[in-house]
Amino acid sequence: MNTEQLLRKFAYPIGILFPWLLTPFAFLVTDSLPKANVPLLYIVMVVFIAINVTVELAIINALSSFFAFSFFFAEPYGSIMIHQDEDLLTISLFLLTSVLVGYMATKHKKNVQKIRMREFMTDIELELLERLPKAIDTKDVIEALRDALKPWREHCVLITHDDNWATHPMIRRLTNLRKTYLEELLELRLTDEVIKKIPELEQEHDVYFLYSSRQVIGLLRIAAENIPHLPRDIFLLLLHQVNISLERTRLAADLEKEKIAKENELLRSSLLSSVSHDFRTPLTTMIGATSTVLEFGEHLDKQQTKELLSTVLEEAERLNRYTQNLLDMTRLGFGQMKLECDWVSIEEILGVVKKRLRPLLIRNYLTESISPDMPSLYVHAAFLEQAIFNIIDNAIKFSPPDASIDIECTTENNKIIIMICDQGTGIPEDEREKVFERFHTAEKGDRRKSGSGLGLTICRGMVVAHGGNVSILPNPKRIGNKYNPGCCLRIELPIHEQNPQQIPKTEE
Repeated sequence: MNTEQLLRKFAYPIGILFPWLLTPFAFLVTDSLPKANVPLLYIVMVVFIAINVTVELAIINALSSFFAFSFFFAEPYGSIMIHQDEDLLTISLFLLTSVLVGYMATKHKKNVQKIRMREFMTDIELELLERLPKAIDTKDVIEALRDALKPWREHCVLITHDDNWATHPMIRRLTNLRKTYLEELLELRLTDEVIKKIPELEQEHDVYFLYSSRQVIGLLRIAAENIPHLPRDIFLLLLHQVNISLERTRLAADLEKEKIAKENELLRSSLLSSVSHDFRTPLTTMIGATSTVLEFGEHLDKQQTKELLSTVLEEAERLNRYTQNLLDMTRLGFGQMKLECDWVSIEEILGVVKKRLRPLLIRNYLTESISPDMPSLYVHAAFLEQAIFNIIDNAIKFSPPDASIDIECTTENNKIIIMICDQGTGIPEDEREKVFERFHTAEKGDRRKSGSGLGLTICRGMVVAHGGNVSILPNPKRIGNKYNPGCCLRIELPIHEQNPQQIPKTEE
């Protein structure tokens, strides 16, 4: 029990006894001061009690002081009877002054406390209003309110589905029937009619509802009588703001679900479209070539048979690339891509890529320039190979015959830069980000060459998973060429220290 609680518990005995305990000191004062100043001592005590306790106790103290003064300082001494008119006037003025001063002091104290409480509530309101707009979900809103109520955690309790609110002292004092009512309110299904009855339910069960338009999120039970001068208007305004935020987060969650559903539907449609066109085209070609060999093989010479089988192989490889792209896209979309990085040189990466590209480099050729101080890469080799392969495969599709595709590897600002430049039709500036979107295909040129629209999307996903980035720039060597300005894909990768033990493996 603290000093304030002790003072309140023994307030009335203290208020009655204090004037009598003060009397010996008053006798000492009368040796050096006129007796007329003695009432001032009692008035000081009355003011002290009025400021620190209550006006009621101050009045009791004033009456007790009246009798003590009459008993010890007014003739006849030792009696509360007063015979002298002068003494009667003095103690009457003393009583009146004590009551008035005590009342004024208490009133002033209450006004000061109200002002301080309103300032305190304003601070809480500002802090809460700063946090509520940043709340992403219901949990954030409730957490913000919980933090705002921390100063009164002994006098209020948040009743939600997730918290063990039954252990709070305010709840433990309730009967089991009242607890059951609270649980039923928490599970209440909200309709327009029920929402209209919420003020009535709040008054009946002594709680405040925290709710969105769909469900009850929680209940707030607060012992307002233990929080002096709580400004009800500001408090209700705070709860109103909390309820608005709960509704906002609910709407945001619904919109997010709707957005995800639309994206899934779009992805499903795009996958079906891709499979129906890009997969059926090579399959049709393969079936046609294989049927021709089987039905007319005896009438075909070796060159014709070889060309047909080469077509089957080429289309099978194209189909394999589409399948691989779809698998990689699925892994990227579901966050299942696990990076198992190791040290590898850029020469090894490009060597594997060139070997895979050999069947595609029929009409074009590659050039490469690697800086002599190129450090080793700490990457998932297969993923980086696939990213570079997709870029060059895309460049081949849009490059004219006999055009070169140039690869340049350098370092710049603690980054490894891999530039892959072609001499194709180029990409307009406003289209350069769109080509990284899923299923975005070029409108120009032969549709057969455009691919599934996943290659560059997968490329960016794989490079970003390594902490890098991919961007598209104009080909600096072909500025001014109106028909085939070309473009450059710029891959940026971070340079790691040559100590694999210090480089954690990450998941994307």
